Amino acid sequence: MRNSRRRALYAPFTIAAVVLGATAVPAHADDLKLTFSGFSNSTVQIPTKPAQPGRGSENLHIELGRIGSGTAHDVKVVFDTTDLAGVADLTVPGCATAGKTITCDQRELNFDRINLLYNPWLSAVQGATPGSHGVLHLKLTASNAQSASRDVRVDVGGPDFKAKPLADQNNVKPGTVLTPSVEFANVGDLPAGKVVVAVDAISGIDFKQRPSNCEFASEPDGGWGEKTWPGDSIAICTVDTTVAPGQVVALDALQLGITDSAWYTFADITVSPTEDAQFSEISDWRKRLTFQHGTGPALTVKPANDPGLLSAPRTSYDNRVEQNVLATNTADFSALGSWKPNGDKQGTLSVGFRNSGPASIFYRSGDAVVTVQAAIPAGVTVTKVPDGCRPKTWENGKQVAHPDKYLCESPIWVASGLEKVFPFGLSIEAGTTQPTVQVTLQDQDSLYGTGATIAKLSFEPDPSHESVSVQLGTKASGSIPGPVPTSEPSQGPTPSSRPTSAPPIARPTATPSTPGQSPSTTASATSTASPSAHAPSGDLAHTGSDGTLLIAGTGAAAIAVGGALFVVARRRKAATHR
Repeated sequence: MRNSRRRALYAPFTIAAVVLGATAVPAHADDLKLTFSGFSNSTVQIPTKPAQPGRGSENLHIELGRIGSGTAHDVKVVFDTTDLAGVADLTVPGCATAGKTITCDQRELNFDRINLLYNPWLSAVQGATPGSHGVLHLKLTASNAQSASRDVRVDVGGPDFKAKPLADQNNVKPGTVLTPSVEFANVGDLPAGKVVVAVDAISGIDFKQRPSNCEFASEPDGGWGEKTWPGDSIAICTVDTTVAPGQVVALDALQLGITDSAWYTFADITVSPTEDAQFSEISDWRKRLTFQHGTGPALTVKPANDPGLLSAPRTSYDNRVEQNVLATNTADFSALGSWKPNGDKQGTLSVGFRNSGPASIFYRSGDAVVTVQAAIPAGVTVTKVPDGCRPKTWENGKQVAHPDKYLCESPIWVASGLEKVFPFGLSIEAGTTQPTVQVTLQDQDSLYGTGATIAKLSFEPDPSHESVSVQLGTKASGSIPGPVPTSEPSQGPTPSSRPTSAPPIARPTATPSTPGQSPSTTASATSTASPSAHAPSGDLAHTGSDGTLLIAGTGAAAIAVGGALFVVARRRKAATHR
């Protein structure tokens, strides 16, 4: 039974009004609307045989959200099962049942998209016939927001595809064309009249053949416009064929080209009997993307002999397979630093990094690819901290009372050619002669584990570029090609690993796994993080001579997230990076 979402970590959500030491902006029903954001389709298929849920299992995935700023209060989700009579039963643990109505108290909601907490489970009633269906009515209400309604059709029985996992491909040379053939079986109780194949390949993979029964589109800036996530190439193929219950078939080999910029990359391949199957993203894609038909030979399926696939245990979302690829490629990262004086004893220190390629680097684990560290010498005061930077309050496993280093993180996706700069405001104390800032690129190990002075990046051909010294004199020094850009505000939270000795704070996380493993399906309520992870940016003054914080008030060290809200993502699977 498929009871989980596809990729864990980093949903396209916005954590609004969650600010340390701040109160959420009041919201009114006129400017705040509730949504059932996760329903790209309105049909759920369940097996004919009645089935009880496993612990923590769900087969009705519901995502809630709100449009507008502020927090929705007194949020309730109401399930009306009247029109499921004779077809299916619904259980929602932890919610109140009164007759044909189940009500779940979601309390506060200040996310654009979150998962319902209560693990809804639909089970066919005894004697329900394959092909029968009913309708579940949903309503979402709040005391200060416009309500939302949605009907979900519940089908009993039907075709049901289960695919065979694909082996990871390692040490792949750029320019290689991979030809995975996806094998799958109809383990349902009715024949499928067609096969719908959805392929979502992130940057580093392109389609070398474009069959005429496939449609193609791309999202060059990343899914949902997230520039911190690689772009996607998408294909939707429809094969008009019949797949009988108990039949095993295989797709023609797909031709996936590994580009010159590939390092770690992957393609999701999903097989379904319809476009609107539960968890399908096709409806969302069609709303926001423009597709073009291919002109090559049509994609087909052919019979396969694999009885073991029919008897293999079901796994979460097992009509989707993933082609993981690790290419033999490199990326040359450089530390950047420059000083521009403004008057006698103040100026702007710009630090950053550049990826000179050829590879684009993606850390699916959620860690920053690199962290820029700027060591501030004695006699120098930081008068302005750019967005995306914070004091380094942990050093060698111990908390630092008066930090003299600052950290600025890269995104988890660093495209070839990307350059990012963070401008600090500095003031130099009288009598301080020619101070020098050391700018280095760090990774999680060098920051918190091994004692190394710079990052040890597996893709880096020349680590000597990872350190640069910047002299803070009366004349400009250092070099960053082109105009120094202003640091952009961070686009939502960027999780990163922290020392395990730091006190825990409440925030949504996902369970890590390695490339090729099944996505994590449940999020933990807490993770361990250093307090510096939430230090405010802006006009925070810090002096390197005596370490005194001139502007205090960082707020509480914990984030209260409207009830115990777990963030569940559609397409982020945590993975170790190399």
